[in-house]
Amino acid sequence: MLSRHDRDELDRIERWFEMTDPELAELLRSAKPPVSRWLTAMAIVLGAAAVALPVAGALTSSVTLVWYGIPAAAGAVCAFLVRRHP
Repeated sequence: MLSRHDRDELDRIERWFEMTDPELAELLRSAKPPVSRWLTAMAIVLGAAAVALPVAGALTSSVTLVWYGIPAAAGAVCAFLVRRHP
């Protein structure tokens, strides 16, 4: 939670942006974070790896590939959760 002083400073900065460059202020207010596309791609890649590694490990009898699937699955879950967080 921000202190009263911090909120006042942020309000002052916001008013300054609106007075000096209203187009930039509107762009900043309405823009989506560019990270969302990157996180979506990362979640898809990690999800595919989480499925492919254990399958490849089972087909080749490689325990190492199966074990590498666990961090890939954890990374995919984290990427999906972070991507959905507002």
